[in-house]
Amino acid sequence: MFGKRGNDKPFSGTATLPSPPKSVAPSAEYARPAEPTANAKEPPARAPAEAPRPVERAPMARSDNYYERKTQVFAALIDTIDLSQLAKLDVESAREEIRDIVNDIVSIKNFAMSIAEQEDLLSDICNDVLGYGPLEPLLARDDISDIMVNGARQTFIEGAGKVQQTNVRFRDTQQLLNICQRIVSQVGRRVDETSPICDARLPDGSRVNVIAPPLAIDGAALTIRKFKKDKLTLDQLVSFGAISPEGAQILQIIGRVRCNVVISG
Repeated sequence: MFGKRGNDKPFSGTATLPSPPKSVAPSAEYARPAEPTANAKEPPARAPAEAPRPVERAPMARSDNYYERKTQVFAALIDTIDLSQLAKLDVESAREEIRDIVNDIVSIKNFAMSIAEQEDLLSDICNDVLGYGPLEPLLARDDISDIMVNGARQTFIEGAGKVQQTNVRFRDTQQLLNICQRIVSQVGRRVDETSPICDARLPDGSRVNVIAPPLAIDGAALTIRKFKKDKLTLDQLVSFGAISPEGAQILQIIGRVRCNVVISG
């Protein structure tokens, strides 16, 4: 019996041989940390997504130098060009005349500007002389419903129901006031200290409201309510949830039979 028990003990010793697989399990656990190290490489992939944000601020840092140069070029242009003769030209001919003079001024003043910056300068100055200045690019966009100017350095737009601030700015308060005068003069109105509030319309039907000093503290305040070129249809209003299908059908019937309709609001 003792001999068998003694023989059992060696077998129990051999039974401990499977324990090395248990030691293999920890080695597998040590192999697992390699997976987190692979996942640890994912955060650097997120860093580039945040990196572009500071890049958007770069134009703001260069805008001061750009506007200083623009002011100098614009002043030299006004001293050089004959505005009375320029008014006799059509828009395209006037733009070409302005571009030639601005190119000469930039060359004489020896401004170090890239081709893109020079094209932006030419476009901005043409808009200042012939159009509504910095507002021209915003007026050309059909996705904007409202333009709100609070002084020369703050311009907001509303598109898709969201209001956001833009990088658009005016040369100074006087330029903003001159553009307001240019807008309201088209409908035979004026805006000044004696008449600081004025409502007008642009040629495309957009509604304009101007508030000038002394009522406006930080320079003139200008609001433009634009109208989309593509009119909304009843089907679109139904899809937007602005009206029920039954209400749209009633409006169609009213339109077909030419009923008198009172619109309020």
